[in-house]
Amino acid sequence: MELTIPEKIQLLRKRMGMNQGQFGAKAFNTSEDAGRTKIKNIELGKQKPTGDDLIQISKVLNVPASIFDPASGESTMSQKPSEQGIMVDQAVLDRFHQLGPYLEMLNRAITIKDEELIEHIAGKLSDVFAIRAQPLKAINN
Repeated sequence: MELTIPEKIQLLRKRMGMNQGQFGAKAFNTSEDAGRTKIKNIELGKQKPTGDDLIQISKVLNVPASIFDPASGESTMSQKPSEQGIMVDQAVLDRFHQLGPYLEMLNRAITIKDEELIEHIAGKLSDVFAIRAQPLKAINN
């Protein structure tokens, strides 16, 4: 799975803790209202960012602009096929209903190599398993 440019922008913006208005104002040197409108449209895929837009966005996100160009070969956000990994059986997903969204977030965090976000999601996954395991401990005792 490869993230789209709008998904990359939104994920990284949220990771920085900025709302669309703040981010757009800073990236495009404009008002928060105008910035919010532009970023909202870009994130929704209604407006395609120009090369200059991506350069400004990358500066605010503190990432190289090449992260938005899959042809550059430097994209650290695209997921390459790998022979390593973990397959999660549908029975596990059925038993741990909250697991699916966290696994999706974890995949995305790994594609951008965000160690802090990976650790945060791993903690959430641990909580999902711990909550489910508590009744089993009580039954075994």
